[in-house]
Amino acid sequence: MDATPGLAGAATRAAPGTASPAASRGFRLCLWLHRWTGLIATPFFLILCLTGSILIFKDEVAVLLGDQPALGDAAGAPQSLAALVEAAQRQRPGLEPMSAWLPVEAPDRAIIGLRPPGAAEFEASQPVLLDRATAAPMPFSNPEKTLTGFLLELHARWFAGVAGEIFGGIIALLVLISLITGVIVHAPYVRRLAFGTVRHGRGARIVQLDLHNLVGVVVLGWAVLVTVTGISLAAGHILLHVWQDTELREMAGHADAPVTTPVSVDIAAEAARRAMPGAALNFAIWPGTELSSPRHYTFLMYGAHRYDKALFDVVLVDAETATVAAARPLPLYLKLVVLSGPLHFGDYGGLALKIFWFASAWATLFITGNGAWLWWRRRRGIAA
Repeated sequence: MDATPGLAGAATRAAPGTASPAASRGFRLCLWLHRWTGLIATPFFLILCLTGSILIFKDEVAVLLGDQPALGDAAGAPQSLAALVEAAQRQRPGLEPMSAWLPVEAPDRAIIGLRPPGAAEFEASQPVLLDRATAAPMPFSNPEKTLTGFLLELHARWFAGVAGEIFGGIIALLVLISLITGVIVHAPYVRRLAFGTVRHGRGARIVQLDLHNLVGVVVLGWAVLVTVTGISLAAGHILLHVWQDTELREMAGHADAPVTTPVSVDIAAEAARRAMPGAALNFAIWPGTELSSPRHYTFLMYGAHRYDKALFDVVLVDAETATVAAARPLPLYLKLVVLSGPLHFGDYGGLALKIFWFASAWATLFITGNGAWLWWRRRRGIAA
C-alpha cells in the first residue's frame, strides 16, 4: 500500500550534500511497485485473508458443523485395505475403488475413494469415511458441499479450476512484491524512530502510518512465508502434471496394457512395504487413474521420522505380478509443494500455532486495509 507521506518533502529535508532516498530511481520504482501491486491485490487479498483465517481451523469447523467426527485414536487392529474397500462399496453399490487414504493424524479412520466405472480423474471420486478398526461407516459430508469446502474452493481456485489457481498465484506474487518493496520504501523513514513508536497528536494519518509500519514489520516474516507457499500451491497443479508426464510415465515404463484381474490391494501394499521398510503407507491408488498407470498400483509411503513425516516416496507395484516396478522420492519441486500445504495453513504445530496463524492473518488484514485507506486519503489531499 502507498503509505509513505510527503516523500518529496522528506527529500528536501535531507541533509545537504546527501542523496535522498526519494531521489533514487530505484527507490521511486520500489515506491511505484509497492503502491500499485498493493492496490491491485487489496480486494482479492482481503478475501484470501478472511477465508484463510477460517480454513486454519477447517478440521475444528467441520467437526463443529457435524461434517465429520472428531479426531480419535484407533480402537483396535485396523481392517485390511480390501475389507475397507468392500465396506465402502456396500455403501455405494456400482462404484469401483479408486483410492484409499489412511490419514496419519487420524488413525481411527480411512477414506475410500470410489469412482464410476472407467473414470480416471480424481474429480469423479466419491469419498466414503469408515472406521479403520471396524469398517463401519462414519458420519461424513462430501467436502464439496460443506462450508469449509466452499471456502477452500474460493480460497484456492476462485471457483475457476486451474485458471483460478493461477490467478491466486498471481495475486500472491503481487503481494510478495508489495511486501519486499514496502520494506525498501519504509526503511529510510522508520529507522529514525524507536521501534514501536506511534506518533500521536499529529493527525490520524500519521498514527495509521506508524501502525501500518509497526504491524507490517511484526508480521513481515509470516506474510512472506504465506505468500511464497501460496505461490507454490498455486503452481502445484501444473507441477503435478509435469511429474505425471515425466517421472511417473518413466516409472511405469510406458505401460499401456491394463490388467484384467489385478491382485488384491493388500498383496500389492505388502510389496510396497517391503520396498520401503520403516515407512508408513498413507495413500493407495488403484490402476487406471491419473496418478497411476493402467497396470500399476501407486502407493505413497510416508517417512516415520519427525523431519520427514510430511514427505513421501512413490512406489509403483505391478497389479498382475505384485512386483515393485519402481520406487523413488518426489522430485524437489513437488517436495516444496507438499511442504507448502501445512506451512500455508499452520497445520503442523497444534492449536497454539493455529491461533498464531489466525492472529497474523488478521494483522495482515489490518495493514492491507489501512494501507488502502492511507492511499485514498493522500489521493484526496487529506493531510490529517
